[in-house]
Amino acid sequence: MLFRCKIIIVFLGLLITSSSGYAQTVRISYGGTSGYNVPLWVTHEAGLFKKYGLTAELILISGDAASIQALLANDLQFANAAATTPIQSTLQGADTVLIASSYNLMPYSFVVHPDIHSAADLKGKRMAVSRLGGITEFAARLTFERLGLGQKDMTLVQAGPDGQRIAAVQSGAVAATVLAPPGLFAATSLGLKVMADLGDLGVKYPSAVMVARRSYVAQNRATVKKFLMAFIEGLHVYAEKKDFTLGVMQKYARLSDREAMAKSHDYFLKNTALVPLTDAVAIRNAVADKAAGRKLEDFFDNSIVQELIDEGFVEKVSKGR
Repeated sequence: MLFRCKIIIVFLGLLITSSSGYAQTVRISYGGTSGYNVPLWVTHEAGLFKKYGLTAELILISGDAASIQALLANDLQFANAAATTPIQSTLQGADTVLIASSYNLMPYSFVVHPDIHSAADLKGKRMAVSRLGGITEFAARLTFERLGLGQKDMTLVQAGPDGQRIAAVQSGAVAATVLAPPGLFAATSLGLKVMADLGDLGVKYPSAVMVARRSYVAQNRATVKKFLMAFIEGLHVYAEKKDFTLGVMQKYARLSDREAMAKSHDYFLKNTALVPLTDAVAIRNAVADKAAGRKLEDFFDNSIVQELIDEGFVEKVSKGR
């Protein structure tokens, strides 16, 4: 009888320990070193996923298309991306939805070789984008329109991350690229020229979004809520603790120029949404004329962020830091 009681006590002890100490693992991708990825890195490095009961794995996946494929294959639970690819996947019938948006403007500048003096000089030349079909191509084509260029006036080539595109412009292999900070500031420090700043144009676009599968959100709403609680608190850390943020940027982006990192932080912070509701106007701009017969709500779900607002969580985080 005594032995039996001991067994029961041990079993109950293990049950209590496992239930109280359990942290669900979530895998989250990010696509590169542009400044709109920084709030995710800060959230992780500040221990906020752990605070809300999640064990987070951050995974660098170059190109949003690969991230969305991994998400749909259930290899990821969340992807930090520009909205271009997930919106396209939704249009094609995929089970993707935007659950938060922290940057709803286009943060890219059109950067050219020093020998380029006018839009006319670009005709017949090559331009580097990170990946065809992604946000850098969208930004490039939007810039063409603003500069009075036709869509066929330049040949777009896929050239990878910021560093490779900057080197391609420097060498003259391409005449131009589009860059967001901190890559933008690295490029200008090397003598490359900014011909147009899309951020100054105030073009609303969901440039930094959190993506999940609708089915995952429906089946794991509590986990998604914990994820967004951590991310919202991380956005506030990003805004309020600059020195910590710059240290995180240095770790992930492997940059040594603190001044460039500080300028990047200031650039993004002024338009970063600390309450990451997705802007319907930004979604409409991203969808453009591709979604005849579709509702904008087919592409995003603000319900959990709104729930956190209504429950007072957002106000508590804002006042508590």
